[in-house]
Amino acid sequence: MKRKGKKLHFISQINRDGSGTDMIDDQSDIDYQKETKLELFRLSITQDTWIATDRFNYYVVKII
Repeated sequence: MKRKGKKLHFISQINRDGSGTDMIDDQSDIDYQKETKLELFRLSITQDTWIATDRFNYYVVKII
């Protein structure tokens, strides 16, 4: 499934080395992703979270 960034609430960015995540406190920090189509993969059904990727960056998101 794919969605544009403006339809997502970004929770955190997954570090490229896989060592953890960095919280995204201000949604304006990721404004450059608003018009980008991101591919989504289900992370948690109970928390309704997804992993979104543009092939270089990975984020934990919720669909708005």
